[in-house]
This record gives sequence, C-alpha cells and structure tokens, in this order.
Amino acid sequence: MANRHHPRGFTLIELLVVIAIIAVLIALLLPAVQQAREAARRTQCRNNLKQFGTALHNYLDVFGMFPARQGGSGTIASGAIRNRMSANVALGPYFDQTPLYDRIVAAQNSPWTNSTWWQTLLPITNCPSDSGTNPPTGGGPWGTTSYAYCGGDSYIRSILNPAERASSVPVVSQPNRGIFARNACTRVGDIKDGTSNTIAMSERSRPATVRDRGDVAVFAGGNINSFSPATCAPMWDGRLYVPAAVMFTQDTSPGYRWGDGAAFFHGVTTILPPNSAVCMIGDPAWQNGGGHYQAGIWTATSEHVGGVHCLFADGAVRFVSDNIDAGNKAAIAPADTGTGPSPYGVWGALGTKSAGETIANF
Repeated sequence: MANRHHPRGFTLIELLVVIAIIAVLIALLLPAVQQAREAARRTQCRNNLKQFGTALHNYLDVFGMFPARQGGSGTIASGAIRNRMSANVALGPYFDQTPLYDRIVAAQNSPWTNSTWWQTLLPITNCPSDSGTNPPTGGGPWGTTSYAYCGGDSYIRSILNPAERASSVPVVSQPNRGIFARNACTRVGDIKDGTSNTIAMSERSRPATVRDRGDVAVFAGGNINSFSPATCAPMWDGRLYVPAAVMFTQDTSPGYRWGDGAAFFHGVTTILPPNSAVCMIGDPAWQNGGGHYQAGIWTATSEHVGGVHCLFADGAVRFVSDNIDAGNKAAIAPADTGTGPSPYGVWGALGTKSAGETIANF
C-alpha cells in the first residue's frame, strides 16, 4: 500500500511564538492608536472653543459687550432662575440653540431643576477627552460641560457674602479682574491689556470619581483675605488628590451643570498653573452661603497631556503648557476690583483684562 502524506500541523511551540509575535505587534500599535484617538479628541476640544469664540463675537456684535458669566432674572432667595444662568445659555442663539434658549427663558426655573433643557447634552460644551458621565457626588440634572469663563486672578465667587443668599433684594454686579463675572459685562474697550493677551475661556475637565482631576478640595476654615494658593497646591499630586485633601461632597460635582453660572461650575482662575489643584475657600454648605456660592481657586484642567486649551478674547485658541510661569504661589490673590499687575506671573497676567502687565512669550 502506498504511503499517504499527512500535512504537518503547527507545534505548540510554533503557536506560542506566533501568539507572542502578535502580542508584541499589538503592544507596539496600541499606543499609536490611542495617541491618534486622543489627537482627534484634542482637535475636537479646540474646535469647540473656536465655536465659542465665534458665538462670543456674534453676541458682542449684537450687544456691544460680552455676556456675564452668571446672570438672569430673580433674586437668590425668591426663585425664578435665581441669578444663576450661565453665559452658555445667553450664547445659545449664537451656536444654533435658539429653541433650547427659548424654552429656558419661558420656563424661568433654576439650572439644577431636573428639566429636559437642563439635562440636554450639547456637543459644543463637552470635550470628548473628558470621561465623566455621572457626578461623583450630588444629583442631576447632569447636563455636562468641559469649559469655563475666565474671571482672572482673584478668588472668584457667586455671592458677595452669606447674607445675600437670604436676601429678597436683586443681586448687584460683581466685576472681576478677568473678562467674565457675575451680573457684569465687559466691553472690548475694557480689555486694556489687549484681546490677544487676555484669556476668555479655558478647559475645566469633568471629574469621573472623587479625587479625580478637576474635582474640588475644600478648606472650610479658609478666608479669601488671608488664603494662600501655596496651601491649595499640595493637595494635587499630579495624578489624584492626596489622601489628606478634604473633597467637596455636599452637592453636584463641577462639570455636571452646563447652564449653572456659579463660579464653582463655570469660572476659571489664573492663579495656580493648569492641571493643578482646584480648591474651595470656606464653608462647603450652601445653606450657610457656601457650597456652589463659595469663592475658590478654579484651576484650568484638562485630560490632555501637558496643558490646556484657552480661548483668547480675540477668538484665537492656544494650548497653554502646565509649565507656564505662574509667579508667587504664596501671594494672596488680589481683590475682585484690585489694580496692579498679577502676582501669578505670565499665567496670572493672561487672565487679567486691564492690569497693565507686559506679557512675555508663552
């Protein structure tokens, strides 16, 4: 009988070698794929800010000024939207959200109400690099955001003092050293440092967990007249908040109310450099006039490696490094209406609109 030829199969060793080669190829390719995806996400983040820049300038063309970071009808105590409407809402008609804007104006309810309009997820307000989908603490409505309006180098806040929260008197204007403030609007002529040298908006990443980037550490006994940023800075270790940091857990986390103009949600300061600690200075309880009303260091943060995107008042978007000169961390922040150069170096100078600094190349 003739010998039949049987095909020779792979040996176990050969299979293991092939698997090892495939594993090595995946290990080599995966970082490249991840980098390509992050590059696309980063481009989208930049484009979102460019759209905000266009919307801000269209608003400026109509009204002759930029919108307030926080405004709206009603008093803090009596209801309506309680003077907490974000500039995002005011800009709605200028980024193709007129129907949403009309519903909000008609409803006149506060931006933490579980209404469809406050739950709306708007692509322009969300950077795809931000992974958070549910707030680490607090309830809805969870209409998310990744961007905030620059108030300069002061400890910006949403009320002047706790007594104001219980007052039936309409709230007054509260200007900042930056472009955006509560019930105060800025004209181009007010930006004496130049629109190309003044930040209008920046990223504030949305935390996915407690102690994650963008979350808020609390200094309950802090006083804005004596608090040093050098006390806040060590709370962030470059990856997470340190175990010693007392985190804000009394209500909704930052990044989860797209329409709430409180500085806690929609303010950004140029005090500590990008991608460092975010700190609340004072009582975290809103019942005491603290919490979301409270003053703080609202640091620009992002999920991009090495820095954050910033929208400047001239409409340009630039990537600002974490290593930008941020001056003297031990210096107490200037008052809201204080004059003179920022103590926080180039970064602080970029946040102020009329402090008279000479800004070096950054």
